[in-house]
Amino acid sequence: MTKYADLLPEEVQLDGGSELLYRQITPPLMDKGKPSSTAFGPATADEGKPSFARESKTTPQDARDWHTANAAKPSLGVWACSVEEVDAANTRAVDDSGVPPQPQQKVAPGHCYVDYRHLDKKDERKVRSALLAKALAREEIATDGTGEAAAVA
Repeated sequence: MTKYADLLPEEVQLDGGSELLYRQITPPLMDKGKPSSTAFGPATADEGKPSFARESKTTPQDARDWHTANAAKPSLGVWACSVEEVDAANTRAVDDSGVPPQPQQKVAPGHCYVDYRHLDKKDERKVRSALLAKALAREEIATDGTGEAAAVA
């Protein structure tokens, strides 16, 4: 049985389902017009919790616009995996939008994360590769600016 880190009282594990989790793909996460192999995994700053946005709480366009207006690097496009795909990859999706933000912290509408904290590096690579494969099969989610990523690459 997987041993997950404890959730905060305001965090909720999402039940398996077809709800999409939108991932903003920034320039460092792009490779030749497509998300790179690291795009669906955590960066060091994520502390094992890369950011996504819930389909039930925001639109792909609103998520992209918010990210581009508030994050250090602009979004080049929106790609997605589903909650059930996260579950099938042997991890979980967590809605942390109810956690009070730290001072000066900006939190995207519908914010959630995919939990990598219980995984070693080998298993992390497997999970991010599985989620990337599902996102690539689904293709980029249409937003204003769709196709810009290919032009940048």
